[in-house]
Amino acid sequence: MTIKHKIVNIFSFFVILLVLLSICLIANILIQREYFTKYIEIRDKTSLFHNILQQITSQRLHFDYYVLIGEEKEKENFSISITKITQLINMLVKSNEKEVIKQKYMNLVDTAEKVFAEKNKQQRFSLAIQEFFPLYEDITVQLTKYISDCNKEGKRIQNFMFVINLISSILSMLIIILALFVSAKYGMKIYRSLIDPLKTIAEHTSVLAKGEYKEIKYQTGDEFDIVFSAFNRMVKDLKSLQSQIIQMDRLSNIGQLAGGIAHELNNPLVGILGMTQILNEKIPENSPLKKYVEKIEQAAIRCRDSVSRLLQFSRQKEYEYKEADVKEVVNNVLFIADSELKAQNVQVMTFFSENLPKIKISIPHIQQALLNIINNAIQAMETMDTKFLQIKTFLSKDNDNDYICVEIQDTGCGIEKENMELLFEPFFTTKDKSKYAGVGLAITKDIILHHKGKITVFSEGKNKGAKFTIWLPVKTK
Repeated sequence: MTIKHKIVNIFSFFVILLVLLSICLIANILIQREYFTKYIEIRDKTSLFHNILQQITSQRLHFDYYVLIGEEKEKENFSISITKITQLINMLVKSNEKEVIKQKYMNLVDTAEKVFAEKNKQQRFSLAIQEFFPLYEDITVQLTKYISDCNKEGKRIQNFMFVINLISSILSMLIIILALFVSAKYGMKIYRSLIDPLKTIAEHTSVLAKGEYKEIKYQTGDEFDIVFSAFNRMVKDLKSLQSQIIQMDRLSNIGQLAGGIAHELNNPLVGILGMTQILNEKIPENSPLKKYVEKIEQAAIRCRDSVSRLLQFSRQKEYEYKEADVKEVVNNVLFIADSELKAQNVQVMTFFSENLPKIKISIPHIQQALLNIINNAIQAMETMDTKFLQIKTFLSKDNDNDYICVEIQDTGCGIEKENMELLFEPFFTTKDKSKYAGVGLAITKDIILHHKGKITVFSEGKNKGAKFTIWLPVKTK
C-alpha cells in the first residue's frame, strides 16, 4: 500500500470517528434538550399542584373559622381564594388531570356555598362534616397523588437523562480511545515508512559522496520505490559518466598528443614539399622522373592538409567566433570521419547550395557538433542493409531571420515517438550504457544554442531513418 493510500485511509478513519463522535454528541444534546424540556414541564406542573394544594388548604382554614364562629370576613376570604385557585387551575395544561381537579374543586365550592347559605350553626356544622370535608379530602388526596406521580415522572426523566449522559460519555471515550489506538499503531507505521526510507537514502547518499556507487536494494512497496529507482538510475548514470569522463580525458590527452605529433610532422612535411617543388622546377618536362616528383608533391600536400585539419580540430576549447564557409567545415568533418565511414561501408552524398554567405562560428565546436551527429548516424546504421548518409546545406528563413541549415539524413534504425522529447536530455541513450553515456546530442544542442541557433529532428519511426537539421543564424544579434 502506498503512503498516499495509508494517509488517506487513516484520515478517512479519523473523519468517520469524528462524524460518529459528532453524531453521538449531537444526539445526546437533542435527547437531553427534549427530556430537559419535559422535566421543566413536569417541574412547573408539580409546582402548580403544590400551589393549588396550599391555596385549597389555606381556603379550608377560612371555611373552618366561618363554620365555627360564623364571621363574615372569613367567608369573604374564602371567596377571594376561589378566584386565586381557579386561576391556578386554569394555568394547568389541558389534560384529564386539569378537568378532574377543576370538577372536584367546583363541587367543593358549591358545597361550601351551600354551607354558607345555612343559617343554623348546628345544621351548618353538620353539613360541613357530611359533605364539605369528604370533598376536601378527596381533592387533596387527588392533588397529592398527582404531585407524587409528577415527582416520580421527574425522577424517571432525571434517571433517563443520567443514563443518556453516561452512554454518550462512554461512547465518546471509546471513540477517543479507538482514535488514540489507531493513531498510535498506524501513525507509527506511517512514521516508520517515512523515516526508514529517508535514513536509507541519507546513508546511500553519504556513501555516494565518498565515491562508492552503491545502489539501494531496499523496497517499501510505496512511492519511495520510485525515489529509490531514480536514485539507482542516477548511480548508474554517474558510473557511466565517470567512465565517459575518463574516456574524454584520454581523448583529450590523445588530442594534445596528436596536436604535438602534427606539429612535429608539419616541419619535415614543409621541407619535403619545398624540396619536391624545387626538384619539380629543375627537372625537364620530358624527364621520366617528373611524374614521380609530382606524386611525391601531391602526397606531401595531402599529408599537409591532413595535419592542418587535425591541428584545427584539436585546438582551443573556448568559443572563438570566426567567419567560416559552412561547406568547408562540413568537408573537414567528413574528412575526419572518413575512415569510420569507409569501415562501415556508408555511402555519403553531399548537396551544397552555391553562394552561401560566410557566418561567424566557433569552428572546432561546430565540427564537434556535426561529428557527434555523423557518429550517431554511423552507429544507427550498423545493423541496416542500406547505409546512406546525405548532407545538405541551404539558406532558409524562420521568424524573419535568415539561417544557414545543415541537414544530415541517415537510413538508420530511426527514433521512436516516445523518445523524441528525451533525445537531447543528458545521459539519455537507447544504446548500450556501458559503452555510451548519452551526452553527445546534449553537447551538440548546447553548442548550437551557444551560436544562438537551433537543432531539429525528424523521424517517421523505428527503422525509418532520422533527419537532423542544424540552423545557424546568418547574423547574430
